[in-house]
Amino acid sequence: MNEILVEMEQFARKNNIPVVLPDTREYLVNLIKEKQPKRILEIGMAIGFSGANMLGACADSEIVELEASTPNIELALENYKRLGLLDRVTIIEGDCMRTLPELVSRGEKFDFIFLDGPKGKYIDMIDLIKPLMSEGCIWVSDNVLFRGMVQDGQEITSKRFEVTVESLRNFINTLQNDKELVTEILHIGDGLSIVERIK
Repeated sequence: MNEILVEMEQFARKNNIPVVLPDTREYLVNLIKEKQPKRILEIGMAIGFSGANMLGACADSEIVELEASTPNIELALENYKRLGLLDRVTIIEGDCMRTLPELVSRGEKFDFIFLDGPKGKYIDMIDLIKPLMSEGCIWVSDNVLFRGMVQDGQEITSKRFEVTVESLRNFINTLQNDKELVTEILHIGDGLSIVERIK
């Protein structure tokens, strides 16, 4: 990673801003290098750390970022500017449950989708994300194993996590039972689901 990306990661950790874990970042970067997508969609940009890593792995790509937090957007804009990536970035502010339907209504298509937004809403996003997938699109979702609690038989360590864990279990089951998709769950970082549309 270059010096600015290292600074971004350190800033995020210090200020409790969620960014991808190191092994998740490495996997994402390698996957982007392999697939070379032209259009990337990220749901949950935070300060632009994962987006910047993805753009750095594919010189010809552009990214559309969905983010609800105005302070995060301001930080991300500055970070993308420092990295010289601003001309490849489109940021759409607002709750993803509102902005995703807007993308669908415009007929937008993406070659790579990274979902790292609110975990409790993952299940509600499936039918919004599928229409955005171009042929051969790869859709990666982060934190799907949620500290290991999503796996069958694992203890939920706090009552406040019960709804999120149940929602993520439903999310994984729905993906795996969808005949239009091929889904793989990887024990990388906090758990990744890798989805490819086949129909």
